[in-house]
Amino acid sequence: MRRGMTTLAVVLVLQLALALLLFVRRDPLAGVTSVTVLIPPDAVRNADHLVIEAKPDAAPAESTRIELAKKDGAWVLPTSFDAPADGAKVTALLDRLSALKRGLPIATSEAALKRFKVEDGDFERRLVLSAGGKALATVYFGSSPGLRKSDARFGTDKAVYTVDLPTYELPTDSGAWLSGDLLRGDAAKLAEIDIAKGAAKGLVSGRMQLVRTHGTDKQPDSWADPGLPAGQQLDGARTEALAQQLARLHVDAVLGTAARPEWQQDHPELVLTLKDEKSHEVDWTLSRPQEGDFYVLKSSSQPWFFSLSAAVGKELVDASARETLIPSPKPATPPGAKAPMKPPAKS
Repeated sequence: MRRGMTTLAVVLVLQLALALLLFVRRDPLAGVTSVTVLIPPDAVRNADHLVIEAKPDAAPAESTRIELAKKDGAWVLPTSFDAPADGAKVTALLDRLSALKRGLPIATSEAALKRFKVEDGDFERRLVLSAGGKALATVYFGSSPGLRKSDARFGTDKAVYTVDLPTYELPTDSGAWLSGDLLRGDAAKLAEIDIAKGAAKGLVSGRMQLVRTHGTDKQPDSWADPGLPAGQQLDGARTEALAQQLARLHVDAVLGTAARPEWQQDHPELVLTLKDEKSHEVDWTLSRPQEGDFYVLKSSSQPWFFSLSAAVGKELVDASARETLIPSPKPATPPGAKAPMKPPAKS
């Protein structure tokens, strides 16, 4: 009887030990569920510096990167002379990052990291979040398994997950992160546009003064040039189109804070003086560099020189041209010539 009790006691102890072992045993993937976040919340919440790096497939050695830093409560681009970044876009990215879930891993082997392009040295995107100069988190984004998704790996993990953040939403060109309000404040409420086409070359014939007259609920705004001779008038639709183009102009990059001779800012192709309803003036100087397929734009309200693509710069020059804004008068019928016959009236 006592031997049987001893055997039962031993069995009970073994069962308890096995239960305890199963309880404390931790599989690194067992705790992962669809609600487990990919990045620790504190890392996203406390980050004041972001670095996004890309490695193109064609030339992986020629990686590109962009930095975003928070200074005095606002996001700026340190590598673009601290030009202001689009704060709403940065905040939206941080919100997306905090919402990324691990879900179930799709791979855990070393070979899979290479296949999905989430290795330490081979990736589509690498995102590093820091605070106070200390790295908080690193995430690798790789190939895209579907629409608006990508494969991702947290820096200290070997597991690969599918997340709801495509790599194209992690651009590394500065123009994609520049604030859209850099020039918008100059042109948002235009009351007057003074145009000097090639002013530095003495082409004063290109000067125009476009003045807006506000309409009513039933009558749209109109534009006029007080200096036009009798018989000439502005094309209202094209003038309004120019005003809208100025109001939504977005630059590609920041070139610096000091002018360079090769930018030819002293020989501009276009000078615009923008005036608001309070007669506050801002000058825009647009020039074509000696080399390069772009234009250089300087606003007197900003310390930076901006680059515009050749296409956008030419559109602005053409839209401001006198022959664009002032339609040519219809030729009069020469003396002795027959006037064009009118079509017969319908009965």
